[in-house]
Amino acid sequence: MRRTAHEPACRAVDIAASCHKSRSADVEVEEVDNMNENEVTGTDVVVVGAGIAGLSAAIAAAEGGTRVVMLDAHEPGGRASTVERDGFQLNVGGHALYLGGHLNTMLTQRGRPPQGGVVSSSTIGVLRDGAIHPVVMSATGLLRNPVLGRRSRVRLAALFARLPRMKPAELAGSSVNAWLHGQPDDVQEFLQMFVRLSTYTHAPDLFDAGAAVAQLQLAARGVRYLDGGWAQLVGILTGLAVDAGVIIVSSAEVTAVHGENGRVEVSYGDRSLFAKAAIVAAGGPDLTSRLTGGTVQGRESLTEPVAASCLDLALTRAHEGIVLGMDEPLYLSSHAPLAKLAPAGGGLVSLMRYLAPGHSSAEAPGARAVLREMARTAGIPDDAIIFERPLLRMVVTHGAPTARGGGLAGRPRIDALGVPGVFIAGDWVGPRGMLADASAASGEQAGRAAAELCASISA
Repeated sequence: MRRTAHEPACRAVDIAASCHKSRSADVEVEEVDNMNENEVTGTDVVVVGAGIAGLSAAIAAAEGGTRVVMLDAHEPGGRASTVERDGFQLNVGGHALYLGGHLNTMLTQRGRPPQGGVVSSSTIGVLRDGAIHPVVMSATGLLRNPVLGRRSRVRLAALFARLPRMKPAELAGSSVNAWLHGQPDDVQEFLQMFVRLSTYTHAPDLFDAGAAVAQLQLAARGVRYLDGGWAQLVGILTGLAVDAGVIIVSSAEVTAVHGENGRVEVSYGDRSLFAKAAIVAAGGPDLTSRLTGGTVQGRESLTEPVAASCLDLALTRAHEGIVLGMDEPLYLSSHAPLAKLAPAGGGLVSLMRYLAPGHSSAEAPGARAVLREMARTAGIPDDAIIFERPLLRMVVTHGAPTARGGGLAGRPRIDALGVPGVFIAGDWVGPRGMLADASAASGEQAGRAAAELCASISA
């Protein structure tokens, strides 16, 4: 089956396909039954992985005039997928879109700004010593901060006042702990609480201070919870890719990517695609190395994969507010009804315990009880919970930028494999942004580089 939107790229392959609806993307995706092996060499770019990085790469490569096939073992979305249960839309953990970030900007520039509710953090609850204390996030409110000593309040207010003017590049190479050294202990704990919130990373002794400050500055510009969950983003990206002529092939688990002599071979199942370039946008550096047989230059600049224990609570009624753990790495936020994620009158609260890199497996088992107790402390009784959905060890990033690695600038580049014609993208790649913004930024960069390579080969 061929669709008009696919015709420019379909010349590269002869598809006899059955089409199905991708629930997360709500667009048709090709599930390939067979391909004409004599024609696949006409493909210009093969993208491995249909998450945010892969979709961004495919769009950029196709917009650059190349014929693109994208392969994924599942349907588009990856960790940006959303599932529906009893009328509630559940993301893979608590997700927030940064309004000033690369992903929101990329979609807005293409006339497809994501829709949802903008989070108000004018007042937050701070959990310390088992009790929740309201803190007003203003100059006056910080000077009355109930969780800090009098002198610490002045130090904190001054630090927050300087934060917008700080230059992250000047802090690169110093850890968060080194940056905050000399501040009172309670000030350090308060700032680390916000670093965790904006980066999803609990590693102040490893995490780069420049990256932390850049993310804090970005968070100050606002975040949005998305109507329908991050499936909305996947739908927008998938639609842009299909409109650009990208062929998206699901149920295609890639087993190897090899490049030499101006040609790249991508193997999946008992088939291979041959192209001028490939972009590996699935998983982290370890999976990338396994697929390509190459070494990711700059891998040592990252932490181990960062995970969190997540718990979603579907509620009979709305519950408002944000609670952050100051003496424990905890988070609670009401995502619905701020965003359209719950039936009328209901509420959806996401909780999270940030896990330290390298210790995630050991910390996860007891997290569910900790998060349920946090919900009770925040005023959510057990009888208000319709159901709960635990995800006790979810990867939030495949590697965070470290101080010893030089921060964002030290992360692996899109050509870090050193394999001709093979580029990489993901939340651990490139000098721009973190989390989904890093995925989108590195994906776009890799897609454009692949398109430029194809143009040079054709010239």
